[in-house]
Amino acid sequence: MSAIPASEQPYRRPVEPADLVGRWVRLDHDASVGVLDNARRETGATDWEWDLRTSEGTVSGTGPLVARPLTDPSGLRSARRRLRAVRADLTELASPDDPALARATEDLDLLELEAAALP
Repeated sequence: MSAIPASEQPYRRPVEPADLVGRWVRLDHDASVGVLDNARRETGATDWEWDLRTSEGTVSGTGPLVARPLTDPSGLRSARRRLRAVRADLTELASPDDPALARATEDLDLLELEAAALP
């Protein structure tokens, strides 16, 4: 039995990356945090092609992909803080119909929704 309460245990179960598309994730290989836009693998291939939308922009890559849902409180706070700062800058400097502002608002709403659904 674990001495760590279940609500505080890190998410360790392996997850198929394609099942996490559209969710906030942390990539294991470089600790990047963002919304996984796509993850696809060619039939019979072992490597992935993926796109991760972060507060700094979109990151694309190929190769092994190990992604976990963003569930730790410190990761959620950090992502929320960065995204709020980006949205504040866009609100102040960009035009109201800028797609980046709408995307930042949608990503923040998704982050809040996922955080509220955690135990």
